[in-house]
Amino acid sequence: MTAQIWIDETRDMLLSGYVEDLDILTGIVPETTGVSDIIVQGYASSIVRGVVIEVNAELMYVVQVVSTTISVLRGYAGSVPAAHAANDIVRVSPKFPTHRIISSLNDDLADISSPANGMFQMRTTTFVYNGGVAGYNLDTSGFVVDSIYEVTHAAVGALANEPEIISWRLKRDRDTAASAFPSGNALILYDGAIPGRTVRVLYKSPLTPIANSTTPLADVGLATTAYDLPPLGAAMALMTTRPIRREFLDAQGTSRMGEEVPPGAISASFRDLMGRRRARLEAESGRLVAQYPQQWNRHAAVRSSQWGYLR
Repeated sequence: MTAQIWIDETRDMLLSGYVEDLDILTGIVPETTGVSDIIVQGYASSIVRGVVIEVNAELMYVVQVVSTTISVLRGYAGSVPAAHAANDIVRVSPKFPTHRIISSLNDDLADISSPANGMFQMRTTTFVYNGGVAGYNLDTSGFVVDSIYEVTHAAVGALANEPEIISWRLKRDRDTAASAFPSGNALILYDGAIPGRTVRVLYKSPLTPIANSTTPLADVGLATTAYDLPPLGAAMALMTTRPIRREFLDAQGTSRMGEEVPPGAISASFRDLMGRRRARLEAESGRLVAQYPQQWNRHAAVRSSQWGYLR
């Protein structure tokens, strides 16, 4: 499963059955900037000078149309020029451009990762214990450490025997130029372990943003049961700039009468999505709390509460 699923779900939620005018590329379109020509099948009569079209996540401004050959300004409105393949879909005047949907999905992933909303991913890093060293660089391969949940070390004997290291402190913002802590995070151990054995650190990290439509959803770190959350949040964000389908003034192919879109219709749609998202967020954050219960202080001067709250 890739992020394309979230993009499609977000768009479908907002369009609610409204069908955008579509066409299809007949050949390869190279990555370039400025004005270039593309050729389409010619299905969409609405492609005229001055409209905006979209191929994948790139917006293009139409400057000229000669039969099925279209001259376009590439990378329009903040989108990024990219190469496109034959048979890729061309959206005409997209109401919710893909690059804005991706941005809104990432904004929502950041939002639900906040302590107030309670979503996170659990990640692990390890290092080898040295009896002559108290501070260790916490190499997390670029992942942010929100808080440490557990520190254990491998004991002699069964692999499952991993005693917990009780006394430790995470020190942030270390001098990255110093060779000892290049990550900027130092884990200070006040309890010992067995020299030469592996120390395992389980930590909470924010959810990982998607790069594009091909990003595997597994890379985000979100539980599969919560895959509906980002599209809900992205749809809410995009509704603040464009109404969903039943409020489109052009939803019937011609301009709709004002009485067909009564005052408050947009806010009612927003409240509906907000209510659904709130309920789902409470359910999924509660599921995480059950999986990773709060760790209470064993030594207040050394180890702090990991979550700081219970939902």
